[in-house]
This record gives sequence, C-alpha cells and structure tokens, in this order.
Amino acid sequence: MDTKGQLTYFLLSVAVGFVGGLLYEIFVVFRILFSCDKGKRKGIGIGLDVAFCLCFTIWCIYVSFCLRFPDFRGYVCWGWVLGGIIYLIFLHRILAILENVCYNVLVRMAKKAKSKKKTLKKERKDI
Repeated sequence: MDTKGQLTYFLLSVAVGFVGGLLYEIFVVFRILFSCDKGKRKGIGIGLDVAFCLCFTIWCIYVSFCLRFPDFRGYVCWGWVLGGIIYLIFLHRILAILENVCYNVLVRMAKKAKSKKKTLKKERKDI
C-alpha cells in the first residue's frame, strides 16, 4: 500500500475515534443518571465502561469493514486514540459548557415554577 493510501486510512481512523468520543458522551449521561460515582453504584459505572468498550469495538470493526480497510495496522489504533483525544480536547469542553448552561436554565425554570406555586397557595389561603 502506498503512503497516500495509508494516510487516508489513518485520517479515517481519527474520524472513527472522534465519533467514538461522541458515543462516550451517551455513556456519560447514563453515569450521571445512575449516580455511578457514589457508594454502591460503582459497579454500574464499571458495567457502563465495559459496555462502552464493547460498543466502541463493534463500531470500529463495523466501520473498518464498511470502508474496506485492507488489513489491521498499528496506525489504525493510534488513529482511534488520537481521534478520541481530539474529541476530548475540543468538543467535550464545548458540550460541557452547553450542559452547564442547560442545567442552569432548567434550575431557574424550576425555581420560578416553585415560587409561582407558593404564591398561588398563599393567595388561596388569603381568600
């Protein structure tokens, strides 16, 4: 295989790793929902990590098969890792900021709804 073809497969591998980072965000949401970092639920967190590894492996094999990678090369694994690192450095930070903004907006909306409910109850008592 020529160098140009290897570079193409490496860049495709980087893209696959980047999409794998997006896949990891789904599992992060599940970790947050199940509060896996606290007490007895660490087992669920380990299970989610194993599930991510299996899903990522299946994703990589599927894409390699669909794109007809000629054979397995070491640079393909390095491409997957590099894509994941690029995802973590750039897009993960942006998504974390958006997550905080959405969380803050939802908390403010819940506080407003709660205060409205209290004022309505207070007004009913006054009548």
